[in-house]
Amino acid sequence: MGVVAEVTAAESTVGGGSLPGERLPTSVLAITPRQGGATELLRRLREHEPPVIGRIADERVLLDPRTVLPDEDDVVVDAVAGALS
Repeated sequence: MGVVAEVTAAESTVGGGSLPGERLPTSVLAITPRQGGATELLRRLREHEPPVIGRIADERVLLDPRTVLPDEDDVVVDAVAGALS
C-alpha cells in the first residue's frame, strides 16, 4: 500500500471533564493511502497490538503524537509499517 505522508498543522480536542470541546493546536502525521483508503488503514492501525488510534479528515489518516510517550515512538512506527504492508 503506497502512501503520501506529511507533517501538518491541525487542532485536537482536549476531551471531556472540565474542558469539553476545548481545542489545542498540534502537528499531526497525515497519511494518504494510494490503495485501500483511509478507512482501511485506520482499521489496520486499530487492530494492531497495541492499537494505534487516529482519525480521518479529508481522506487522510491523522495521527496526533500529543499522547505518545517518547518510549512509545517505535510502537507507532511498527504499527504504521505493519498497516501499510
